[in-house]
Amino acid sequence: MDHSNSIENNPTYSKFRKDVEGAEAIRKIVKLLSYFGINNKELNEALSEIPDLKKQIIDLSTCPDRFNKHFSKLGWIAHESMNSDLMENAISLADSGNIDNAEQILVDYYISTEIKWYLMRFKSIPEFSKRYELIEFAYHDTINKNYYSSVPLLLMIIDGAVNDIDKNKGFFTNTTDLTAWDSIAAHSSGLSVIRDIFNIGRNKTTTEKITLPYRNGILHGRDLGYANEFVVAKCWATLIAIKDWADAVKQGKKIPPEPERNKTFKESFREFRLSLANYAESHKRIEETSAKVDKWKPRQIVLVRDVPITGIISDYGAFTPESEAIQFALYWKMKNYGNIAKQIDNSYKKDLNINKEAKRIRGLLENKNLSDYSILKIEDKTPAISEITLSVLFEYLGEKYEKPLILRLICYGEGDQIAINGDINCKWKLIDNLYFQLDIY
Repeated sequence: MDHSNSIENNPTYSKFRKDVEGAEAIRKIVKLLSYFGINNKELNEALSEIPDLKKQIIDLSTCPDRFNKHFSKLGWIAHESMNSDLMENAISLADSGNIDNAEQILVDYYISTEIKWYLMRFKSIPEFSKRYELIEFAYHDTINKNYYSSVPLLLMIIDGAVNDIDKNKGFFTNTTDLTAWDSIAAHSSGLSVIRDIFNIGRNKTTTEKITLPYRNGILHGRDLGYANEFVVAKCWATLIAIKDWADAVKQGKKIPPEPERNKTFKESFREFRLSLANYAESHKRIEETSAKVDKWKPRQIVLVRDVPITGIISDYGAFTPESEAIQFALYWKMKNYGNIAKQIDNSYKKDLNINKEAKRIRGLLENKNLSDYSILKIEDKTPAISEITLSVLFEYLGEKYEKPLILRLICYGEGDQIAINGDINCKWKLIDNLYFQLDIY
């Protein structure tokens, strides 16, 4: 492998190594100064963690290259959202010569319910969102071992989504550029490599079992032995890696930024002093938060004599998750989908369009007319997360439905930092889980 073009030399990993090497040099200077009685306990404690951090960064940055070296020829590539333990375990088995067992743990993972948490992430990109129902069908077919239907479905989703994102051709077209700056999935050793493997011409009809998702052989009806766990698992792994590529494209990483100029020693030292000040401030904030966490006690409020807790917002204190839950119900009843969109925690979305979010909420709720609501249960899960169970009565297509709706909320404080239940000016946000709970079957 050409190490000058390795994933470990991606700008993010290079910066991590450069920063930790700078910190290592400072650690040695501080250690030397301590011999002359110049000592700072907190600084020494912070810098003592540098050797372990350095090892972690080396391990983290080299794993994707090592994974691709073992597995890309078998149809697997490393990608940003790949489970790190899974990657490390597979590499460890492959390093010891146990490549078959290594591949089997990858297969077992990508055909299991473990991949369910990836599904909602596809909703954040329109090109996947419009195919979300098909993605769900493919997931359920996979879990039910209906590989004969899930494989062609996944291949079509992969090709169509890439076509829409790249505005050129689909995933399996040689002219489609599947690379991006500072990316793992979109590195030259990633998606482009397995695309070429999956795209191999299959000009002979065969009933033999295949273990690679040959697009031409499967969709043109030549590879009849495609319906197995190896093929479907590699389709899922590829689809999820394409989502990571799409994220890079949406972030403008098709074109690398202008290189940063080298800083002078004076600038570097000024940044170091600022980092120390930030560390001291951060350390103080952590200590204050730890003290609050130590004192925090969870509430668990349930029905009293089968009488639901009132659905009137003025009955609850300010800055509480239950008041935010009641506010959600009020917005729903008033059909104010824009304010519901603002209630949802979208901190993980880089390019949030509140109008699109409101449209999505409208699509979910506008045909469900809320007539009554009340709180059934209040349960604090962690100092920053609470679950409020609402009983909601609504009409849908002439039928009345009464359902428990669990609203999971997270608390944010100043500067959008995670806060603790009970903090003044704490702002509660809904963790978006409405879609499945309000489905009508």
